[in-house]
Amino acid sequence: MVFLALLVSFSFQGSRGLYETTEGRYAECAREMTKSGNYLEPTLGYRPHWTKPPLTYWAIAGGIKLLGPSEWGVRFYNVIAFFFTVLAVAYIGATLWDKTTGLMAGLIYASSPFPVFGAYAVTTDTLLTLWEVSAVLCYIKAYHAMSSAEGKRWIVAMWISFGLGFLTKGPAVLLPLIPVLMWHFQHKPQTRIASPMGILLFILVGFSWYLVVCLRHPGLMPYFLGHEVVDRVTSNSVHNHEWYKPFVVYLPVLTLGAGPWLYFGLKILWQKRIISPTVLRSYLRSGSNGSFLLLWLLLPLIIFCLVKSRLEFYVLPLYAPIVLAIARGIYTGAGKAGVLRRVVIISVLTAFTLAGLKGVICYSSNRKDMRALYKLCREVGQDDTEFVSFNRSKLYGLQYYLNGDLRRTSLTGRETWADESVQDDIRKIRGPESSRSYVFITDKKEAHGLCNILKESGIDFKRFHDRYWVTCLVEKGHLNPAYRSSFDQ
Repeated sequence: MVFLALLVSFSFQGSRGLYETTEGRYAECAREMTKSGNYLEPTLGYRPHWTKPPLTYWAIAGGIKLLGPSEWGVRFYNVIAFFFTVLAVAYIGATLWDKTTGLMAGLIYASSPFPVFGAYAVTTDTLLTLWEVSAVLCYIKAYHAMSSAEGKRWIVAMWISFGLGFLTKGPAVLLPLIPVLMWHFQHKPQTRIASPMGILLFILVGFSWYLVVCLRHPGLMPYFLGHEVVDRVTSNSVHNHEWYKPFVVYLPVLTLGAGPWLYFGLKILWQKRIISPTVLRSYLRSGSNGSFLLLWLLLPLIIFCLVKSRLEFYVLPLYAPIVLAIARGIYTGAGKAGVLRRVVIISVLTAFTLAGLKGVICYSSNRKDMRALYKLCREVGQDDTEFVSFNRSKLYGLQYYLNGDLRRTSLTGRETWADESVQDDIRKIRGPESSRSYVFITDKKEAHGLCNILKESGIDFKRFHDRYWVTCLVEKGHLNPAYRSSFDQ
């Protein structure tokens, strides 16, 4: 299990370029932190960026400090988070049932496409999954504690995990707390979940950053509550807000994302008849460990479906109860003799296949790969070249590779993301003190307009392109001779 977790998480983890927009955005935020030394106030494009708490940026920055500003450094935190999530899932299975079930659950999680490729992307979700699964593990250990003192320690650890999750992605980490509370008050164990010390540590860990930055920037509190909470729940301006999107966004990753384990999951559903509402209700009322897994899966999933903002990796933490249910179903449904060996064989074959797929992706052409665009820019420009993106609001991955040396222009320069207009750049190029080369970067759709603007301005340039992007190099001595005399006059 340990070998497979390390295999799939380390394989080609730093061999693929950063993809736009998410990976480039997180990487550039972390790079700017390491450059400025300001780890309290995230910036993106050297402008304040408050959309996420800073723990993921800190984790990426730590990888950059440890392994350098490569893709390995940027994605290293996901290797650690994925590995410990596998261990946590296995520990939950061993605590709820036995060590064999736990080992099988860890093997299944380590060889499932959804969490493996989730750890291959620079987002908050793999790290958030670690904190959520750890919090549930701590609660389960407290529930099964042999003494009151042991239970109290695990409850404190649960609240600390929730606090770390809050510092990773805000209120989303508290979704597993809903089934935990429902289960707790239904079964009334001796251990109190409302630990004063635990709640205090949760507030200190999870809210301290919010408190500090809101005191420094008084307008932030309405932004956090309004845009980052209310709008994501109710606004139609967020990702995939249409009513049918939960079926399109969440269903494929929670089913097909299981890979070969989907067969066993569907088989267990059919044998247990859990798809029947009557059977489902009886399971939820049974008080079994399986009913806890159902609560852990269904209650947050219902909330995710109701919330307007929907992306695939939002439900990554919910894959843990699915894995545990599959592991227990395989162990009890197939007979114990030889079942672990079969799970090991399937998980090994699947894990090596997933590692190979990660390698194939590394060498596949992709429009979102900013390392390929960076290579095109470096083939055209030199160290003293000024790189300017035209009518492209983001390209943060390219900015990361350029060590921050990227400006953004548009036709008007009035957009919030634009540093200035393209005419401002042209005036600089035609100015008497201009001594730098310029590389304008845009996609093929905007290239014709950019080339026309440069031609009409009397600027000589060389056009280069790859499959997706176009660059226009304006070298020193760039003015067309027909325009130079009029400019000098």
